[in-house]
Order: sequence, then structure tokens, then C-alpha cells
Amino acid sequence: MQSIGDLGPNERLIGVEGSRSSLSTPVLLLDLDRMERNITHMAARTRQSGHGLRPVAKIHKSIEIAKRQVAAGALGVCCATLAEAEVMADGGVPGVLLFSSVVSETKINRLAALNARAEGLLVAVDDATNVDQLAHAARGTATELRMLVDYEVGGRRTGIADEDTAIALAKHISTTEGVEFAGLQGYYGGLQRTPDYDERTRLQAMCVAPLARLVERLSAEGLAPAIVTGGGSGTYQIDPVQGVLTENQSGTYIFMDVNYIDTVFEREIPHPFEVALLVRTTVISASNPDYVVTDAGLKEFAREALAPRILSGPAAGALYELIGDDLGRVATTPDCVRPGVGEALECVTPHCYATLNLYNAYHCVRGNTLVDIWPIDARAQW
Repeated sequence: MQSIGDLGPNERLIGVEGSRSSLSTPVLLLDLDRMERNITHMAARTRQSGHGLRPVAKIHKSIEIAKRQVAAGALGVCCATLAEAEVMADGGVPGVLLFSSVVSETKINRLAALNARAEGLLVAVDDATNVDQLAHAARGTATELRMLVDYEVGGRRTGIADEDTAIALAKHISTTEGVEFAGLQGYYGGLQRTPDYDERTRLQAMCVAPLARLVERLSAEGLAPAIVTGGGSGTYQIDPVQGVLTENQSGTYIFMDVNYIDTVFEREIPHPFEVALLVRTTVISASNPDYVVTDAGLKEFAREALAPRILSGPAAGALYELIGDDLGRVATTPDCVRPGVGEALECVTPHCYATLNLYNAYHCVRGNTLVDIWPIDARAQW
């Protein structure tokens, strides 16, 4: 348990039995029992398949959570920004993969410095000039920087789209002092939440087919990639069977959200992961007979196409609308119990990572008791 400081109005409730019901809202809840079961299940599945797991840290931005994932068997974590990578590595998390490019001089120097003090750092690259810039900075620290060639497999984001260019970049890395060719990254997230398992399997096979050809050609050139990373929460059972990726970049499995909640993850256990992250909100007005108004709106959930889903409380299953910066609205219908002023609802977030970025801390609960308050360490985007 972290040292107690200024943790906000709910700090006094830590350790008080039944304190979940007394929390000041809106508040971001983390159900530790559910999260731990999610971590355990994913760890067991990856051990069984012999597949590596490098979870995405932007999903939680928490050193404590990342360490728990690594302790359960993860290779490390993936980071979207240099700031996230610095927080994770400096927090003692090994095996950090920065999966997006670092190009400005200041950030290149920061990355080289981080590499010199971090354990097992990796960075994805897709440009030869950038490789040279990173290599120059790495030579200044006398610490080789391990690189993955970023290959575009359908997401139309970063990554080289041409096979010959990708091979040329791998060769360039392998012959450049200060850097090391460690493998490939080929990630596409657009298919990960496809509800049907068979259709998702088909789409992922199409996604990794060009990556498989690239691996074959690199191997023939004497540059067999030790790491081929990609995939996500929707394909952790699919990727080991398809045999192209060596590790998986799952993320949302640890919390779950509306975006993924209807996805069939496994044939035998379609929905193995529990909703561990919730926004608790309170009804502040019930003056209209058709709806009630709550204290959680756009600033508590983020603007999303998907609506929050009420998981528990008197209006469970009712429609939750974001009607203002700090206001939500729940339509009351004959088939749901109308909540009164002061009653609390707990909602599944539309996208967990977009929501947590609006908060400073997790309010960690076990059952009905607040047991701790954890900072969201890597919210900064410098």
C-alpha cells in the first residue's frame, strides 16, 4: 500500500468496511479481484500456448499494474509515447517496447538516455534516416539500441508498406553501429474487437500473411527476426495457431470496456474477462419523470461513439447518455427501477484508456471496500 498523502476526498475511506458505497463521485473504480483474475487468465493462456505477451501500457498507465502483469509472466509492456516508456522503465518495469517513432532531436536524446538505463528496451522504426539519428545518439551512450522494423499490415498508421523497403531497412539496421536488428512489428487493431471468433480468425490471417512473407525473406537473408510482435486482446488465442507472431500486444483484457464487452475471445470460454474498470456516478436530479441526471458526463467518460453501459445500480441496463461536460442522463422506463437522488450507478467505460486519461487516480476496491488509491502514473504527454 502506498504512503498516504493528499489522495483526495475519499482517502479517509481507505480500509473502511463498506466504503465503496460512500465514495464521493464521479470516481474511477478499479476492482482488484476482477483485474487479478483477468491477469491470471491471460497469463495461463499464454503459458499454455508458449506465446509471448507484451501488454499495452497505455490501457492502464500504471507502474503497479505493469509490474503485476510482468510478475504473472509478461515479457514487458508496450508504450505508445516516449513519456509512457520513461515512466514504465524508470518505475522498474523491464522489456518496454516503444511502438511508435521518435523523431525530434530532444526526444531522440531522451530515448538514448532511457535505453542506457532501462532493461530490455525496444523501439519500432520505419525510416532509415531516423535509424541513423537514433544510432548516433545511442553511440553517445555506449549502449546499443534494439530496433524492430515497423511493417504496415492494414492499420494505415506507422510502418513500411513495401516489402523490399522493409528488408532494406532491416539490413541497414544490422550494419549500423549503435543499433541492433531485433525483429518486426506488424500491428492492426481494427479487427481485434470483431465479435465473431471465426471471422476474426479469417481477418487476422489476412493481416499477418504479408508479415509471414517478410519473415521468410528476412530469414533467407540471414536476418531471421527473433521478435515478431503484434496482435491484441482479440487474437491472443488465434496468433499462436497461425504461427507468425512470436508475441501478443493485448491491452483491454485487463479492464474490459463497452468496445470489447461483446467480443467472443475463446471458443471454450467465450467471455473469460471481467469488467474491472468502472465509473461510479451519482444521481443529482430526478425532477423529470422521464429521466434522471447524474454527475458524470464528457469529462468523466470522454467523447465516444459508444455510450457507457450501466453495469450495476437500480438502472442497470438502461441507456446512459452524455449530455454535458459533467452531466449524464439516464432515461427511465417501466422495465427498470427508477433511481432516486443520491443513488449511485456504476458504468462500464466506452473505451477504458480514453476514460482513465481523464482521472488522476484509481480508487481500488475489493468487494464493497476501498482498499487503496493508486496514481495513474503515465498520464503526461510531454
